[in-house]
Amino acid sequence: MLEDYKIYGDVTVFETTYKTNRYNLICAPFVGINNHWKNIMFACVFLGDEKTESFVWLFETFKKAMADKSLITLITDQDAVMARAIKKNAVTRFGVLKSDSIFKAAFNKCLSGCLNEAEFNACWQAMVTKYKLKEHKWFIRIYKLRHKWATALSKDFFSAGILSSQRSESTNNAVGFRATKKTSLTEFYHIFQETIKRWRRTEDIDEFNTTKSIPTSHYPMTSLLKHAAQVYTHTLFRDFEEEFNLAITSQVQLIHTNGPKMIYQVYLEDGVSSAQSVMYDPPNEIIICPCKNFEESGWLCFHCIRVLHMHSVQKIPEKYISFRWTKFAKVEVWNKHEAQLKAKGLLNSFTPWHLHMLRKYYSLILKSHTIEEARKIIENSFKKY
Repeated sequence: MLEDYKIYGDVTVFETTYKTNRYNLICAPFVGINNHWKNIMFACVFLGDEKTESFVWLFETFKKAMADKSLITLITDQDAVMARAIKKNAVTRFGVLKSDSIFKAAFNKCLSGCLNEAEFNACWQAMVTKYKLKEHKWFIRIYKLRHKWATALSKDFFSAGILSSQRSESTNNAVGFRATKKTSLTEFYHIFQETIKRWRRTEDIDEFNTTKSIPTSHYPMTSLLKHAAQVYTHTLFRDFEEEFNLAITSQVQLIHTNGPKMIYQVYLEDGVSSAQSVMYDPPNEIIICPCKNFEESGWLCFHCIRVLHMHSVQKIPEKYISFRWTKFAKVEVWNKHEAQLKAKGLLNSFTPWHLHMLRKYYSLILKSHTIEEARKIIENSFKKY
């Protein structure tokens, strides 16, 4: 669990919704997301209450257990519950608005369809003005809490895409403990262990599938898409592929230049709602989009991909490859495990040779892929055989 936290501890989902034991204790798991976008367990704790001092103790203890590595992004179940409750209440409690599809669409856009704070504020003001809700106490109250439920206001910190993507639902009740209020702590411990084993088996299968093949695409495998297939896990490649699909169907227009820097307007057929001004600096391999998909999720948005594709960029710039989403995310753990087995004289007996060599090859690629000369040596050596 500690090794997983070192790799994937940049975002943690913390739930306090479980009371699955006969002592009515609160079961609070710390859950992460691995490079296959699957749940992994960092820790689990039982709390007697939800007082402030209990949570202070909990987070201090968690930090100590995790080699003093602090939580970076903590997403709580309360935030997710709040967003769902607000969405439900907004379209069910106001009589005439229940059947108004335009109102529902407007509110849903405020909830999860805006790209930035300016767009959110504009949409919100237009909605409350049109439906005469400016003085309504409930709408005033939830607007004050907007940073807890509006996805447009969560783009300045990394959330692995949990807050803005359709996968947000998968983090709710993520653990799925098969326990009841009659379950003893001993029984719960065994259930917990089985849950961990089940998740690890899933991860092993995903790792195996990722190492044995490179994903294909329905779209032409351009150099950029090929590079994504080489570095990302299968799951993350599909996310990149989805953005790539939007990129090749989008429009682009050069609107300003400043030395080597260029500003492009990128948009889909719907025009204004998807339009973003992308800054591209080719000499320094810098590309910035106001939608902040990379900052929030860890992979480039279609706005950036469209500009890179137009400039015939063959590889994703190194700074825009989030290591935690790559096939090599656990290479240090593999190497450490190999060293331990080797020290015990167990490497040859229990580690299949092909798996051992795959990991060595991945390690070599990881160390060499930023150096052109090293890449050529590896490619030429591979072609010889």
